[in-house]
Order: sequence, then structure tokens, then C-alpha cells
Amino acid sequence: MREERLLGEIFVKHGLLPPERLEPLFVQQKERGADLMDLIVSSNIADEHALAQALAAESGLPYVRKIDVDAIPAQLSAILPITWARARKVLLTSEDDKRVSMVCADPFDTGAIDDIRALLKKPVDVSVAGGETITDAINRVYEKQAVGASDLKTDGDAEDDDDVVDILDSDDEAPIIRWVRSLYRQAVKERASDIHIEPEEKEVVVRYRIDGKLYVAKRAPRQFLNSIVSRVKIEAGLNIAEKRLPQDGRISFKIAGKSIDVRVSTIPTSRGFERIVMRLLHKTSVLLDLTDLGFATRDYALMDMLIRKPNGIILVTGPTGSGKTTTLYAGLNRINRPDLNILTAEDPVEYEIGGIHQVPVQAKIGLTFASALRAFLRQDPDVIMVGEIRDRETAEIAIHASLTGHLVLSTIHTNDAASAVTRMVEMGIEPFLVRSSVLAMLAQRLVRVLCPQCREPYQATPYELTQLGIDPERSRWRWNRNLSPRYVVHGVEYKAIGCEEGEFPTVYKAKGCDACLGTGFMGRRGIYELLVVDETVGPLILKNADAQSIKRAAMERGMDTLRDDGARKVLDGLTTVAEVVAATQEDVAVE
Repeated sequence: MREERLLGEIFVKHGLLPPERLEPLFVQQKERGADLMDLIVSSNIADEHALAQALAAESGLPYVRKIDVDAIPAQLSAILPITWARARKVLLTSEDDKRVSMVCADPFDTGAIDDIRALLKKPVDVSVAGGETITDAINRVYEKQAVGASDLKTDGDAEDDDDVVDILDSDDEAPIIRWVRSLYRQAVKERASDIHIEPEEKEVVVRYRIDGKLYVAKRAPRQFLNSIVSRVKIEAGLNIAEKRLPQDGRISFKIAGKSIDVRVSTIPTSRGFERIVMRLLHKTSVLLDLTDLGFATRDYALMDMLIRKPNGIILVTGPTGSGKTTTLYAGLNRINRPDLNILTAEDPVEYEIGGIHQVPVQAKIGLTFASALRAFLRQDPDVIMVGEIRDRETAEIAIHASLTGHLVLSTIHTNDAASAVTRMVEMGIEPFLVRSSVLAMLAQRLVRVLCPQCREPYQATPYELTQLGIDPERSRWRWNRNLSPRYVVHGVEYKAIGCEEGEFPTVYKAKGCDACLGTGFMGRRGIYELLVVDETVGPLILKNADAQSIKRAAMERGMDTLRDDGARKVLDGLTTVAEVVAATQEDVAVE
């Protein structure tokens, strides 16, 4: 723990970590046994390259952004066990008669460096690189040593591009196995959430969904489609002879010590071929805290208060893939403690949380959200999470649970927070029951976060400000001889250094670099609209008011809309105008 504190203090010193986040991170690190640097990266506080640069500067060692795997002799990997190398994040890169060179993620892990020095009986030259960069290099170097040059390389750099015809031009099954495995390896490396294997007229196209967008990752001649599909179906435990019906299965494996659960779905297409989509779930991922989700100050304080209520319903709304489950998990993780009995019904259970009892819904055997909720009420719960309220029966049981002293968290599919009320009424729930049970509705969307390494600043145009819901004429920078120009939007004051009178604020756009794999973005962040049922909104619900009236009243009470929160994140340099506008197209202004 002493070394973790040293690392934390270094990151604070270099401005990568706010001082107030240090102690909470130490608590999470101790509770989950996670590496501090992995925790910081997974929480989107700082990227691995920035951490490595800070450690290199502090230790006076050279920093390496990219490791040339092809220049590393394969026999070097036989010196250190791969499990030890992965655990300590160290890799030998070269050796001669007098010295050995290595790269590591933590130059203050003197034990690992001393072990290598003692093992090889030579002076050691140390360089510093990012943890994921080293892990990826370890996998490729050890793989090269194990299977030789015939094994697949991951796509990414021009010199590493697969020559698919040469790789698959074999009657042996091994190249197909290696090719499929390389899909998983590359998907994890590139932070993909889904893998699409799609049959085209002359080829097989593999696309990855990264930060919500699909990118072409690999291609193969179509004659290998059946072999690829059969291999995936065998791994998922599916019937390879059945090609006319959709099938669902699972694959579990480990990559670089990380447990990955893959949900596999196959469907037949009109051409007589099967299409496969695989959803990757990182079972060992560190759960996010409420502070990591990107809430504005007001919304964070309200959410932190609401999830500690003894009873009531909190609804999270938004389309599929908008991060609703992640938000619910963050809330549960915040209040999870031994004196609370927390039960969840999910379809499926995406992440396992210690201390929380999670039930996977299985409609085929009659275990629905409603039946699970009914059973939970006999299990003496304090907090219940139900994956989705999609029918009247589930809604009625959730309301009954909340009115009998339980806190219920769930999701519902609506475009904004206010529409959650009207949706429940449409399900057949009386307005007075909605008023007496629902505490708040949280609408959310996900926008891609600009890569901090390559984002480009520019001056916002009046049209872009209008798109964000900001009046360009009223929001121009005002010049004062004694003060820097200041600009207030949605209650937040922004300061511009070096602007002239009448200029508009500086925002950022995507460019693309090696760190973000040329996309210009790295990760996603939520934008939120939190509507609390208070003494103003409550009477409107009882009157069965429409969603627009409820939303208007909430805005008068200080609620930020999705577009308001998105505008704030654009002005903070986190995302682009286009991202926010695309994510909030249905967030129509209320007159």
C-alpha cells in the first residue's frame, strides 16, 4: 500500500489526478484488489500514456510510447514466465553480453527489477511504457515464441496488416482457430464492445463497435465463412448443423489475465449464410462510481441523496446502449454495505458485484422480471434492482415494493425523463400511485469523449451555439479592461484567456492519433437529465399532465435537459458539438 500511495502522490503532483480523488481510489483499490493504475485508467481519469509519462519523468527514465514487438528476439520470452510478466507488467526487449533492456509500467516496483537483475546477473536498462501497451506486447511476443511466425498478428499498424489469403490458405484447422482468437484479442485491445461477423458477396467482413461506432477491422475470402462460423458456434456450444434458426450462446475466456464473457447471437440471412454478433463483457472490469459517470454538481448531489432513500422508485430511461445498466450498477455499488440486503433481477447479469445477490431472468422457464420481483419480496430485501419495467405486472409489483418500504431501481424505455411518467400511466398505473412511489427519473445518453492527445481547438460558430441551445447574441464574450472575458452558460461561468471582444468560446473537434487508433475519441461519457418528483412536479402527475408540462415545470425548478448537460461538456472540451446534437435530437426545447 505504501507504493500505491507513492504512485498516487506522483499522479497528483503531475496534475493527472485531483487530490480529493486519491483517498476514494485507495479505498476502491483495497476493497477490490485492483491495481491503482488500472483503476485510474478504467475510471477514465487519465490514460495509460499520461500515467507512464509521469512515472518516467519522476524516475528519470526514458518513456516508450510504442513497443516494437518485431525487434524483440522470441527467445527472450522464455526467460520470464508469462504469468509473472503479465502480473508485474514487465517485458525484456533486448540483451547482449553486457546488459539487458526491459520496459515496465511501474519503475518503482524495484522488486521486479531486482529479480531480473539477479536472474540474468547483468545490469538492467529500464524504460517506462503504459500498462496496456506492455500487456499487448507481452501477448504478441510470447505468442510469437509459442507458435512461430505462422501465427496471426493483430491489425493496427501498416506493417502488421494480415495477409488473409496466406494465413487461411491451409487445409489445417489451426489457422482458422488462430484467426478467430485474433478477433477476440484485437477487440479487447481496441476496447470494442461488439464483434460483427458479416457475410458479403465475395468476402467476410468483421466490424468492431468501438465507443458506439462500427469500424471495419478484418476481411477474409467468403469460402472461409463456414469454417469461421463453425468455429465460433463450437466455442459457444451451439448446434453447427442448424443454420435456419437463430441461436444464442456464450463463450468465456481470459486475455492478459482479464476474464471476458462473450454473448454470441447467430441469425440466418437471405443469402443462406449466417451472421454473427458477439457482445464482449469484461467480468473483471472495475465498476464505476457515481463520481466517474460525469454528473453535473447538482445532479450528482441529488443522485447521491436519492439512492440512500429507504423506499421509492428511481427510474433510469434511455435507448438501448445508453449506459443505463452502468448507472444502476454505480448506484448499487455506492450503497452496497453489509447491513443492506440488495437483490437484482437482470437479463443477463453483466457484472458480478460482491455482496449483492443477482438473479438472471430466464423467460423460457417462467422466471420473468415480474416473477423474480414477486419472489424478492419474500427474501427480506432492502434494495431491489429490476433490469427493466416493460409491462403493467412488473410496474405494479415495483410500486407495491416501494410502498412497503423498499428502494427499487429500474429502467424504462422513453426519450426523456418526463415521458417515464406518461409511459407508466399508459401501462395502466394510476397517476396517484406514480406520484406516491416514484422519487425521480433520470434520462441519459452516451457521447464519445475526445482524445486528449490530439483534440483540436477552434472557435464555435453562432450556428453551433444555437444547436446547443445557447443564444449566440446573448452569449458573446464581454470584455472588461480589468478582467478576462467571461461567459456564462447553464449556470456555469467559463473564462477565456486571450480572446478579443465579441469572440465566441473555444470548443474542440476530433483529429485522430495512435493513442485513439485514429478515431479521435477515447471512451464515452454520459449526459444526463434528472427530474425529481417534488412539490411542483407531483401535483402535475396527479392531474395527469402531459410530458411537456412536467418537463417545463422541472426546468423552472433548475433541471438541466440532456442538451444543456451536453452543451456544458462541449464547453468543457470533453466532446464535440456534433456528438451532443446527434445524441439529443429528440430533446426538443420546451417553450
